[in-house]
Amino acid sequence: MTLRTATYDAPIMARSESERLIDVRIVPWDVIGETPDGREMFARGAFADTDPESVTLEAIGPHGAADGVRLAGRATALEDREDGQYGTFLVSRTAAGDELLELTRDRVYRGASAVFSPIDERAADGGVTVRTRAQLVRVGIVERGAYAGAEVLAVRSKDGQPMTDDLAAPVAETTPESDAGVRVAASSPDMAGRIDELRSDLIARMATLEAGAGRRSGPHLMARWSTFGAYLKDAAGDPDAAVLLARALADQKTSANPGVMAPSFVTDVKGVIETNRGAIEALGGPADLGASGMSLHWPYFAGDLSALVGKQTAEKTDITSVVVNLLDGSSAIETFAGGSDVSYQLIRRSSPAYLEAYGRIMLSGWALTTEKEFETDLNAGATGTITGAIGTDADIRETFFAASAKVRAATGAPATAVLAASDVFGAMGASLTPAPYGTSNVAGTADASSLRVNVSGLEVTEAPFLPAGSAIFTNPRAAQWHEDGPFVATAEDVAKLGQNRAYWSMGATGIFIPAGLVKATGIVIPFAAEGKGRKAS
Repeated sequence: MTLRTATYDAPIMARSESERLIDVRIVPWDVIGETPDGREMFARGAFADTDPESVTLEAIGPHGAADGVRLAGRATALEDREDGQYGTFLVSRTAAGDELLELTRDRVYRGASAVFSPIDERAADGGVTVRTRAQLVRVGIVERGAYAGAEVLAVRSKDGQPMTDDLAAPVAETTPESDAGVRVAASSPDMAGRIDELRSDLIARMATLEAGAGRRSGPHLMARWSTFGAYLKDAAGDPDAAVLLARALADQKTSANPGVMAPSFVTDVKGVIETNRGAIEALGGPADLGASGMSLHWPYFAGDLSALVGKQTAEKTDITSVVVNLLDGSSAIETFAGGSDVSYQLIRRSSPAYLEAYGRIMLSGWALTTEKEFETDLNAGATGTITGAIGTDADIRETFFAASAKVRAATGAPATAVLAASDVFGAMGASLTPAPYGTSNVAGTADASSLRVNVSGLEVTEAPFLPAGSAIFTNPRAAQWHEDGPFVATAEDVAKLGQNRAYWSMGATGIFIPAGLVKATGIVIPFAAEGKGRKAS
């Protein structure tokens, strides 16, 4: 909550060193003060509901924020008198408390500053706001106040002998400071003053004993609202409803205290995209690369199966006999690698750990590169083709069925995967029916939540590195990616206090049956499929 300050010339009395008690006239009644919010004054009884033990004591330097605001103690008693609100405070045995006692005795601190939460108020003549009910939160002892009457009442010497007039009487006229450096009342103390002084002393002692026996209950700062909803409604309609008002205290802001405003970091590194190797996984995932050499080889048959076996024309006649050759297919093994020389300082001082994030990023880049290599090789090595536009549901079914049949003719098994360029994949997804909404009499289904597209039982995988408007129908008998890795290579760079770190692998595309890669090109899939009621664009 925003804090503001009301500061007055406050009568204060510092008691004996052993007691460490200070008596203060906190706020004078019916005295107009100039505040940041305009002219205001307090009506008698404004702080009647305040629990003394909820009020803290602060020592405030003459220059506000430049000197700092330090806690120095707490209230032990509050008393509503004819001329103002009085309070007794127990000063803590801290450096701030000791300094406060000494400066109060020497009349350096002469004023009081009240921090309060406004509850009720009324308007008076001249634009003066009259605070009729408020919750006192803190009292600060300051060099000088803004309100006349909130000032030092009296100061005792260190041996406990009185040096000023009684606590009850407000200080009006004063003589010049005495040799002890304190202001002395013009009139001599009389018997009534002595009685009032003794009364105040007894009240303070009783409050101290009660504080030691346990805290007393009192109204909470939020007690003015019966429900949280009432608080929110009040706060929305009245900016002061949820504000503690304080007068003449310097604002303490985060921008002026960078030394204690440590930044907060999210430890999960953002922007690291987990690359999907869709085409490689669709064709069975990476296969073994073998144990030696820098080229991948496989035997294959390229003859005509229909010419291998024939019908014998008659008994004891020659049967069909042709040469059956097993040829050598091969593909060069390529190396894929990337790395950096990472300083020891970055390794040891980074949080979150740099190496962990670096590894995730490098492996994501490695997956992207090897996927691109595989898709590019498949597009270049495919020899099977299919034509025909894919427009209506019937066209989609016909094309997929025919392409799968061509894959079976070349490899002996139907297609198990369809690799579609990004534009074709997106158009299919837009034109097909989402599975949750019914699959009756549809060519296929598409689901945006999973980005799954299925046509005639064939899963369609996005292959972003295929040329636009193309798709490849195939199965793992026709082609597959072979791989060894990925690996991490490290070496200490002592001369530069760093670590050389690289991520690498070896891989090759095996295209075993080029005709089993059936490529469809120039595909156009309008967003309006037959019977869907959408307008074609």
